[in-house]
Amino acid sequence: MRVSVVGRLAIVSLAPALTLVPSGCFATDGTPPTPPPSVASREIREFDFANAEWLDTSVSETEKLQDGAARRSEDTALSPMSGGGSWKLLDGAQFADADGDGDEDAAVGLATSGGQSANVGWYIWLWQGGTAVQLRRAIVSTTRCDRPIDGVTAVAGGFEVRTFVFQSNVDNCAGGGAVPVTFVAGVRDGWPVRIRPEFGPLATCDPKALTVPLRPGGEVQLRVDTDARAPIVEPAQRYDSLMVSELSVSPYLTDEERGDWVLARAVRGDKVTCGYAHVDQVLGPA
Repeated sequence: MRVSVVGRLAIVSLAPALTLVPSGCFATDGTPPTPPPSVASREIREFDFANAEWLDTSVSETEKLQDGAARRSEDTALSPMSGGGSWKLLDGAQFADADGDGDEDAAVGLATSGGQSANVGWYIWLWQGGTAVQLRRAIVSTTRCDRPIDGVTAVAGGFEVRTFVFQSNVDNCAGGGAVPVTFVAGVRDGWPVRIRPEFGPLATCDPKALTVPLRPGGEVQLRVDTDARAPIVEPAQRYDSLMVSELSVSPYLTDEERGDWVLARAVRGDKVTCGYAHVDQVLGPA
């Protein structure tokens, strides 16, 4: 049986620290000291995000902003929004070297509204080849029924995200998320990932949502996203159990609704690791 689980997706920026080494000093063996790391390029701060083409993952559409805004007419089909849509660039872009290449990158927010929908997503833009390139995966997002994102801040190596987790048995659309969550997002091998407090996917492995225990017979490889090209969370290994959502093992999903990946809390002894596992390793081939 194949299973699909949609993870929820966040950011931070940093001015790089400079390690000072006294000029003219040598190590005791006569070799020159290691030079200080170079200061990150800040060219991305001049990029015009307000007049760039954006990918809005909340509606799976690209949109060209003009002066920080865009609008589609009412006769434009834009699922899940009816009656057209509007986009607005958020203030407070953050800058940090998220991928460790010596250039500052950016975390920038985009608000989308239309019909009954209202969405906000923060995206990392990498500085590559003299221009800014948007990563397709938002590091944090919120909808009309969620609480607003509490903040995205530049920190060492990435972007700190402060948000809330929505719990269906506790929250309602008027209340939004109930549990505060803080993490740092960075970029590894071109993929946005969670780098602190532990390495893993941007999705939150909520222990109140991932409650169904599975016990695969072999090794399981956890990744940071639902793609075999995504970075691994840790080397493949056997786990005591994988805790997944009830939806992941529902027998009522259609073939179209089923996917190839499941978000899991992998338990091995006292250690719990969050990641995406391929369904064939968790439930066996369809």
